[in-house]
Amino acid sequence: MQEYIINAENLNKTYAGTNIDPGVSGLMLWVKNIFRLTANKSITTQALKNVSFHIKKGETVGIFGANGAGKTSLIKILSGLLYPSTGQLSVNGHTSIRKIKNNISYISTNGWMGLEWQLTAKENLIYYGNLFGMSGKDLDKRCDKLLDQLDMCENGNKYISQLSAGMRQKITIARGLLLDREILYLDEPSVSLDVNAAAKIRQMVQKYAVENNKTILISSHVPEDLANAQRIMFLYKGEIIALGTLKELGKPFSDIETISIKCQEIEDSVLQGLDKLNGVMSLSVKAIDGNKQFNEVKINIYKNMISAGDVIDKFIENDINILSLKNQEPSLQEIYEYYIRRRNG
Repeated sequence: MQEYIINAENLNKTYAGTNIDPGVSGLMLWVKNIFRLTANKSITTQALKNVSFHIKKGETVGIFGANGAGKTSLIKILSGLLYPSTGQLSVNGHTSIRKIKNNISYISTNGWMGLEWQLTAKENLIYYGNLFGMSGKDLDKRCDKLLDQLDMCENGNKYISQLSAGMRQKITIARGLLLDREILYLDEPSVSLDVNAAAKIRQMVQKYAVENNKTILISSHVPEDLANAQRIMFLYKGEIIALGTLKELGKPFSDIETISIKCQEIEDSVLQGLDKLNGVMSLSVKAIDGNKQFNEVKINIYKNMISAGDVIDKFIENDINILSLKNQEPSLQEIYEYYIRRRNG
């Protein structure tokens, strides 16, 4: 029998709106309107809709979706920080909020806002460890090791106010890894990090998961953050629209070829013509390195309906100079958009 460490059944989360009584006036109307604006709850919002899934022990699972898809609401419910409106949840065999919290470590995008600014980076880690009963030389060594792994040794004695946003994010990640919990949640872990720092964080988290048999749940709209995930969940408007390995999710693209063409600036009329070709599934265009005189056009075509040569002919017919051409695997974003189109009919 498969051992599942996280079990979610029909989770729903609705945020109630704020109704303004038209008969209310004066100070009370002002207070209610301020609450409505600052809380961003002027209308009732269903953040999660019948979300069900199971995660096995030691598995790394990614949650992918656009902003507003419900990723953070789901992570907070799984962390015991929010109650679902309806549904059942068990984490490591526990259903009580207190015990769920004691089994997870949650690293939030905005977690650095909770750092103590009057303390140094290392003092923050020691203080956090003290709150959870850690102390002495073992804690000190643990803090030094994490600072070293995150290239923060030279900044360990700096106050939080002296650190960049990316450095603060690193301290937040170190704080989350400080506790030896069964389950680790990362919510948008690469925000505020440069490319190299983000890559190192991913490698570090992957190594941590493998060496310690930890269960990792990563929520992000950045595909690279989910590169090491064994399964990926697509979340859209609070619903799971697909869940599986990258290979499983990409099955609908087995008959699709993705062509990336770098060329001189291409007019909208030509793009519209390409998009209407029988056999073209979708296309996108972007400027190369911000230079609008050169474009990269990515075209998804059905192999049994049209060839790459047919597409190239259209560029030649319109006197568009092709700089380079190569075949690519569909991106995670493109696969996600496919499932959105399928869901929306």
